[in-house]
Amino acid sequence: MVQIMSNSLLSELASKGYWPALAMEYFRDGNYSRAIELCMMRLRDYPEVLSGRIIYARALYHAGQYESAEEQFYKILQYDPNNLAALKYLGDLKFRSGDESTAFSYYSKIHDIAPETQSLSSPFDPEKKEKTETTSVLTLKKKGEREESEDKTQTELREMPFKTETLGDLLLKQGHPRLALKVFRDLAEKGDNPRLRDKIEKTQRSFKNKE
Repeated sequence: MVQIMSNSLLSELASKGYWPALAMEYFRDGNYSRAIELCMMRLRDYPEVLSGRIIYARALYHAGQYESAEEQFYKILQYDPNNLAALKYLGDLKFRSGDESTAFSYYSKIHDIAPETQSLSSPFDPEKKEKTETTSVLTLKKKGEREESEDKTQTELREMPFKTETLGDLLLKQGHPRLALKVFRDLAEKGDNPRLRDKIEKTQRSFKNKE
């Protein structure tokens, strides 16, 4: 898993001419156009530098150049099929375009590759320390980080733009049965569905078994 680089180390590497570090500094400052320009120029000569391509793809995404960003994230997967950052952003891009099924296939792959993660986020987080990157679906924390409060998680759930059975299944798989139950119940209110009733009953039983 890619580790977050400290500001001091990043600055030192940038000052010594390591271009991915300089591009990351531009990215952290929100200067996406400079990051894009630098990465695009350097990647022509060094296409195999994965760290630079990840920064390039992310800068494109945050600059709103979604098609170009998607193309770069696919290239990253050609070099590294299990790259969590690329999988996460491709999931977000598919979700943005309305392709929920493909989005959740990417999110599920993240969970399969790194089961210690507890929701859906980019583990490669170059944002400033006080900022937290989120997807439109869930905020993801790494194992060992302080758990968010149940109230905050419930708020995030209410703010989700859509709820599907797939989301409920994924929440259940990731160890969030109470949130999964809420999704299943909300969906069940839209009409009688035997499959949803069965999932609700099984989820409720899982609570009783733990208690």
